[in-house]
Formats: sequence, C-alpha cells, structure tokens
Amino acid sequence: MAKYTLQEATLILPDVFKDRTMNLFTLNDNGASEFAFVVSRASAKNDEKVNEVAARIVRELQVTVPDFRLESSQEISVDGYPAVEMFYQFKNDNAVIFQKQTAILFNDQPSGQRVVCYIGTCPGEFSDYYHLQYQEVMKNIKFHTAAQIITSKMINADCIETFFALDCNSKVLGVFDGIQALYRHLPLQRAKEGHFLIFDRQGNQLMIAPVPGSQPPRYALWTTSLDDSHNLQSQLSVCRQISGPEALNTREKIQVFLMTKRVD
Repeated sequence: MAKYTLQEATLILPDVFKDRTMNLFTLNDNGASEFAFVVSRASAKNDEKVNEVAARIVRELQVTVPDFRLESSQEISVDGYPAVEMFYQFKNDNAVIFQKQTAILFNDQPSGQRVVCYIGTCPGEFSDYYHLQYQEVMKNIKFHTAAQIITSKMINADCIETFFALDCNSKVLGVFDGIQALYRHLPLQRAKEGHFLIFDRQGNQLMIAPVPGSQPPRYALWTTSLDDSHNLQSQLSVCRQISGPEALNTREKIQVFLMTKRVD
C-alpha cells in the first residue's frame, strides 16, 4: 500500500493507484491575475530519462495550446536530482501566458517512475520579480529520502511455484502455475514500463530487472525489500477480475491461500 501524507490527512492506497495530484499556490485570492505556482504529478516509463520526459512535455504543449513558443530549455539540478527547466509562452483567449516549468523524475517502486513538475505561471509578463519568486521556491525544495529498494535474489527460470500478476490498467489478476506460465502471459515491454504488479506465492512483491551481464539484455524476476504494506493481500480490493484455476479464482480463496503460505 502507498501512504500519502497530505495537509489535512493521511491516505493509504493500493499500489495500483497512480498519483496525479496537483497543488496550486497563488500570491493573492485571484490566482488568474498574478503569479501562480503549481505542483503536478504523473507517471513515467521505467526506462525514461528526465530529458526525454521534458521533450515529451514540450511536444504535448505544442499540440494542446495555441501559439506555443519555447524560449529556453536547460538541464539543471534540484536538491541533487537531475532536472530540466523549460521557459515558454502560449496564448489563452488571445492573452499571452508565460510559464516556467521544472520536471524531475523519481523512482516510485513498485509502480515504476514518477514525474513531478513545478510550474510558475504569469499572464502578460514573467517579470524579474516573478522569476525571483520561482527561483526562491525551487532552491528551498528538500526531497524526502525514500527507503532504498534493493533487489536481492533472482527467481530461477524453472521455478514451479504459484505467481500472481495484476494488470494495473485492466485490474485483472492472473494466477499462474510456475514462472514459465507467467512469462508466456506477460508482455515484456509493458512489464518493463511498470504496468504490472507481480507477486510470489506468499504475496511478496517482485520486480522485473535485467540479468547482469546478459547481452542482449535478458530480464528476470527478483525479490525486493518492500515491506508487508505492498503484499498482494493489500491489493486485492482493486481487482475487477481474477483469471486462474478454480482453487484460486476468488479474492477469498486467494486470501486463504496467502495466509497459509505465509505461515509455511
């Protein structure tokens, strides 16, 4: 389960949820008339780099906003993390809007990568005063240090134990007898991009990663140090459908199975 500490409360959500939250801060009550600072979040592919994310953001803006013009783009560092800062303008109802946006990538196991964007917006003119406000906010950002996710042991290719794979898009949970049955079902590219949550017979979270030294790269499942809050039992509530043998085709049957295996 993913834990989110908000201004007003704490939320605990299954890992399949994607963080698309946004924070808006303004210098006065009429945010449309002056400088506004926005923090937005979205998912990113496991193999994306921050400069690729920034290029994708620019391409999307070129399509979605009128008269888009990129003024500058540069690679920077924010609290030790690589980032890309973009400055551009576009039109909204014939009014010129200026934005400065900084994009940063974070490892967001078990769901892959997360992109966080810090956006300063000014109608009409992005003056030196507003540039200063933006830079003051950015230089004071201190990121939380996340617990390191450590891969420990590769799952053998001949393992015949039970595995589970939850498709984060369709919310279908597949149950497989043996790792080869899982591999035959799993689209490698989507799995690499973080579209599946994969679990062993005890419900422990697994991750897909390259086999060291393999050329061309070969991928396998690895155990991780994720705690019990990321166990399959915590994710069952989001499953819309379960595809598996009769003995494991309902949430209740899987819960009993996991409890039995965890005490073995």
